[in-house]
Amino acid sequence: MKIFKFLLLLILPISIFSQEQSISADFDGDQIADRVYVDDNSGTVTYELSSQKFKKIITEDYLDSGEISLKKKKNGFEIGVNQMRAGNSFQFRYEKSNGKMRLIGMQRYEFGPANNDGSGKSSVNLLTNNYIAEWNHYDLDKSELIKIPSIKKKMVLPKAYFNDLKNVYSLYLDQDIKYYRSEKKKMQKSKN
Repeated sequence: MKIFKFLLLLILPISIFSQEQSISADFDGDQIADRVYVDDNSGTVTYELSSQKFKKIITEDYLDSGEISLKKKKNGFEIGVNQMRAGNSFQFRYEKSNGKMRLIGMQRYEFGPANNDGSGKSSVNLLTNNYIAEWNHYDLDKSELIKIPSIKKKMVLPKAYFNDLKNVYSLYLDQDIKYYRSEKKKMQKSKN
């Protein structure tokens, strides 16, 4: 009996963590449920649309190591990738004109190092090109975390789709960092 309990304790966590996350919904508007799911073994996300005879469309390797989650959204789905002190998410919607799942929004957050310098979050809506960010920086002179005023700008990025995100995410990240540094520099100049 003790061996059985020991084996059960070994197997139970494996079966809990290897469960597949999936969403079934009509993404392509044909009144037939489509599917998106995470393959925990490979760390990829796959979608299958009924209008495409459930052909598997698999992500390329853009999901960095981290905990992957799926959320159903009003017009599509969102993939979240959470790491220890940072994360990002990608929101998709079916584009009827080409039969693909288009990236319509991205978000990211960071907690920064122990003093939370550079902590905050940002997002970009790829349909309206609206970028919004709420960042903080740590003021060494005051020994306190200072909130940077909200950043609201236009950010125009190229169209991107489900299995072709690396380039557009890199562009978003680079521009996001530039905006943060620019606002931080303005605050530091006004302090002097």
